[in-house]
Amino acid sequence: MTISELERESGVGRNTIYYYISDGLLPPAQKASATRAVYNRTHVELLREIHRLKGEGMTLRQIREALADRIEAAAENGVDLVAKQNEAAREAILQAAARRFAHHGYDNTRINDICKEVGVNAQLLYSHFPSKKHLFIACFEVYFKWMNVQVAGPIEEADDSATRLAWRVWAGLGLQSLSRDLQAMARVEALHPESDLRPLVRKVYEMILGGSDEELAKDRKPGANAGLFDDELVSYGFLGVLENILMRTTWDDKYTSHDIMRNLLSMFLAVRAAYEGRIDLTKEWESISGLVDQLAAKIPGPDDMPGAT
Repeated sequence: MTISELERESGVGRNTIYYYISDGLLPPAQKASATRAVYNRTHVELLREIHRLKGEGMTLRQIREALADRIEAAAENGVDLVAKQNEAAREAILQAAARRFAHHGYDNTRINDICKEVGVNAQLLYSHFPSKKHLFIACFEVYFKWMNVQVAGPIEEADDSATRLAWRVWAGLGLQSLSRDLQAMARVEALHPESDLRPLVRKVYEMILGGSDEELAKDRKPGANAGLFDDELVSYGFLGVLENILMRTTWDDKYTSHDIMRNLLSMFLAVRAAYEGRIDLTKEWESISGLVDQLAAKIPGPDDMPGAT
């Protein structure tokens, strides 16, 4: 509660409240922001207790000594209160922003509209999210959690890895429909080595792919196509395929959601066949491995550009 609310609730004026705080009779207010102090029910109860003890003839020094344990405990609990309030404000901003970005897109969503919906000022919003872009990228996690609620059950119940992937691809299509701008921006930030948003994007990608490399490993037959597949890279590879297919579908209406799922799952079934040893790629790999060694040893860089000095 604010100082005004504390005055009304306790019947004690703010100058007296400030004096009690300075004299150690009350725990300090907790700072929710640079200009906002937060009080709680404990302040009200302590003020009423101080009033009662004063009525019994105790001096302020005696009251401070009598209430020392309660005052100390209240000060410690106050830190938790502010942390909870800050987290609640952050979550409310994030949820409102996610809805607005989904309905209006990045360019047409205004920070002022988000603040108005949540009932906070821009200063508080920017204390949690330094820029509109930071807020937008943070919504990636919100969208993922929304979609994950819908697919977690079916994925958990499925015994077949292709079935689980089908649900994940469906969730990916849902992410795309929520915000086409977001995945494009997230990918740019993920590739920028100096972007302060890169860790957040990485966190979300790791959430999306959580456990998928372990699922691939379960399909692997010992000795099948040994050394050809890395489970983590294959997982990211399928995500990259999905993102690029989704990018292609934004250009026109040629392909449907069914086309996307059919092609991606067909690729997965081919990879799974190799994992299970039903397809032997070792001889074909031998025919090209030498070239791969040669090419991987020298990747073109800026110095290889025409006219470079």
